Amino acid sequence: MLHGSQISLLYLCATTSSGGIYMNESFTVEEIAELIRDEGYKALVTIDEDEDAFISSASNGTEWFVSMHGLAPFYGSISFRCLLFPDGDPIEECNKFNNDYRFLKLYRVVDEDEEDDKGKFYARAEMDCDFAGGVSKLMVSATIRRWIVILEIAEAAIYGKLSSRLESENQ
Repeated sequence: MLHGSQISLLYLCATTSSGGIYMNESFTVEEIAELIRDEGYKALVTIDEDEDAFISSASNGTEWFVSMHGLAPFYGSISFRCLLFPDGDPIEECNKFNNDYRFLKLYRVVDEDEEDDKGKFYARAEMDCDFAGGVSKLMVSATIRRWIVILEIAEAAIYGKLSSRLESENQ
């Protein structure tokens, strides 16, 4: 929890000499990785053979990725992504979650190469952050925290822990 003097110092570090907050319309992959690290999580940067940039990270035991979008080295948006592998078809859980939550979305994916129903379906969690018009590093950091919190709720929904937890609290 930040206190008054910490918030004031944070504001001073993020503002221009005229009192405005620095707004960026693009970030490098290293700047985003550093913001993830500043939140206390690992951030491994990978540039693939097509020169696409990704960041691998994890929170609460779940691995997730950040895809950079736009022209390197200054990217105009990012997408957070995570794959979840429930037993069976997650379509109902995805639909309910998407109806209840705004920022992160769950998508049911069908793996046509799988023979049995157990491994045939999985869910992809996804959340975007666009920098058009300019955003501050504080806003991107808040988006990282939002992703981590809502991803945990999405996992609970997909793996059936959310409904069972609510049922036990109501009894």
